[in-house]
Amino acid sequence: MRKITSAALAATSASALALFLAAPAHAANLTATVTNGGSVTATNSGNLVITDTTTGVAVTCTVSTGTGSIPNGTTSGASPLQVGTIGSIGFSNCNGGGFSFTVTTNALPWKVNVTGPTSGGVTPGSISGISAHASAAFGLCQMDIKGTASGSYTNGTGKLTAGGSGLTISNVTSGCLGIAGNGHSASLTGAYIVKNSGGTFPQINVTSP
Repeated sequence: MRKITSAALAATSASALALFLAAPAHAANLTATVTNGGSVTATNSGNLVITDTTTGVAVTCTVSTGTGSIPNGTTSGASPLQVGTIGSIGFSNCNGGGFSFTVTTNALPWKVNVTGPTSGGVTPGSISGISAHASAAFGLCQMDIKGTASGSYTNGTGKLTAGGSGLTISNVTSGCLGIAGNGHSASLTGAYIVKNSGGTFPQINVTSP
């Protein structure tokens, strides 16, 4: 009995050690300091393009503006670390796949996050909680787009750049004629210029221990 018990204890200890060694690393801790922030506006710089990565069909919006808040101060925590919000945002002149879309946004505010340390005045980040509805052809074509868009922010130019494919398409109607599909991943590319109420650029500096 003692031999069996000892063997069981040894096996249990070995299993516990293996689980400990295999456990994923925790998200990096970040410290973000914002100056020259406060209430902000965002205006697109160039076109915004969202693409169904399965069908390859892209919808391009030529006009987009938003408002939000990037409060001054220092915040610490795990990545992604929230440093601000987007309280309102609109998209217009959106066309693609043979349709002209009307886009409405939902679940505001969206979160503005940093995801890594600043290097050369550029900070990696993301916008999470994105939720939008697109409708075309008098409502015959409709779809929802939700998720997170990764990107970066440049202190010297105030440019917030979006990229990556962290969005998901759902509730696609048959009237969309196959240009997008339920469960398909979507990529977002484009950029905004962010300014505070004084017309200058917020400064975001992030360090990691």
